[in-house]
Amino acid sequence: MNTSNIAVDLRLSTKADSKVKAFADVTIPLGSEGLVKISGFSVIQSDSQPPRVVPPARKGQFRYFDTIALIGQIRHLVDEAVSAEYARQTAGKP
Repeated sequence: MNTSNIAVDLRLSTKADSKVKAFADVTIPLGSEGLVKISGFSVIQSDSQPPRVVPPARKGQFRYFDTIALIGQIRHLVDEAVSAEYARQTAGKP
């Protein structure tokens, strides 16, 4: 599998002052078995840091908890696919 197999539906945030710059849903094909769609990824960027992809999470009493764990190469592929789509949509924007 490579990043071209992973579909990303990315929506840019409308809040200019927020660290959350975009939201993404990811679809991973599993061949003849079907596919997996994961909703709720975020692209977060602080002023001096590069953007990073954060998996879906829910708020606990003291911190946020991931609602899905991507482990191994699939995590890297999903992060890369979401980051590439974010870069494509924000190319040329200040």
